[in-house]
Amino acid sequence: MFTYIQIIGRDSNTFKGYVDYEISKDNLSMTLVRGMRTLHRIVIPLKEVTDFTIDKFYGEERLSFVYNAKKYSFINTGYGESEYLKNRMLKVINA
Repeated sequence: MFTYIQIIGRDSNTFKGYVDYEISKDNLSMTLVRGMRTLHRIVIPLKEVTDFTIDKFYGEERLSFVYNAKKYSFINTGYGESEYLKNRMLKVINA
């Protein structure tokens, strides 16, 4: 699936852009993209995610969590994606 993400590091280094993501075998796999160019691939074991929150951001649902000292925020994840991402992540995190 494809959505907008914001990643904030400890040193305030921020990535804002799009990500192609997939959840499989309790891992969140993300490929950061900028235009047609792939920037970086990240695999996050969902069991290691902390501070999972769901809130509103300009009227849209925002899903955020912390992993490896970085805050990941999925913003305006589109038609049905928000529910899919939230349900899949909560299922693994709460297991």
